[in-house]
Amino acid sequence: RHTRDRAMSSRESVKERFVAMMQANAEGLVSNDELRAKFRDEEFEQLPAVINEMLSVNRIIVYSEAGTERLTYKLRAEDEAAKVSELTAEQVLVWTVVTNAGNKGVWLRDIKNQTSLQQQTLNKALKVLETRKLVKTVKSVQQKTKKLYMAYELEPTREVSGGPWYTDQEFDHEFVEAIKKLIMNFIGEKSIATIEDVAEALSRLGVTQVKLELDDVRLVVDSLVCDLKLEEVKAFQRSDSNKGSRYKLARLSTDHNFLTQVPCGTCPVRRSCAPGGLISPTNCIYLDKWLAADIPDIKPTAADLF
Repeated sequence: RHTRDRAMSSRESVKERFVAMMQANAEGLVSNDELRAKFRDEEFEQLPAVINEMLSVNRIIVYSEAGTERLTYKLRAEDEAAKVSELTAEQVLVWTVVTNAGNKGVWLRDIKNQTSLQQQTLNKALKVLETRKLVKTVKSVQQKTKKLYMAYELEPTREVSGGPWYTDQEFDHEFVEAIKKLIMNFIGEKSIATIEDVAEALSRLGVTQVKLELDDVRLVVDSLVCDLKLEEVKAFQRSDSNKGSRYKLARLSTDHNFLTQVPCGTCPVRRSCAPGGLISPTNCIYLDKWLAADIPDIKPTAADLF
């Protein structure tokens, strides 16, 4: 009996350490390789019994890496485990396929292929899982007419959601234009700035609830460079080599030389034109039209840019 008690105590210790390892990971995951490195041989031999015990009460999820024998374990919250314990075998099977897909989601067709369930059974299982908030449907910006399924608590990847520039699977032109104006304004005030400077400024302004990553900001800045509104300034000095590119407002350019279009140059009576005369610049209708034309200033102003 004492030997059995010691074995039980040892297994409980292994279980506690196993749970602690999963809790210590931000995603609640631990791999078989990590377990082997942490536990002595005699302790590692007790893990299968611990894992089976936790699987029987739905406290862990086991993931297998495609094409390998590598296993990964994820701790499941007690309230979630309680929800899963009320599911049928078919519903657990569907839920497992969906959760294994992670935040990339899985198409209905792929769930059917992996579970081999009849369509009616599959639809019923998914409806139950959605009602119990174990799975949810999301739309992909790449396939707007099809639904992806993923675990309820996960947020879709940027490839699926489109990132911060999409709202309800549609590209948000107004939001992007607003961000462009803020970037132009910031760089105009600062004279020159890096992508990191711009990202930090946008973060301080709190213009969006979704965090803008550096790649998101770089995408907008690159579009402004393509629009000839910003110029990229490469780091030439060795001391600046770690700073990468910087950006400044671009000089406005035009394909037209408006000075050559002054009507005086081609006016047939220009030799008779003089201030106060019958033919005068002050009463010339052609000069009035030229002066009223939309000619951009040589130096950009805030009004021109925004």
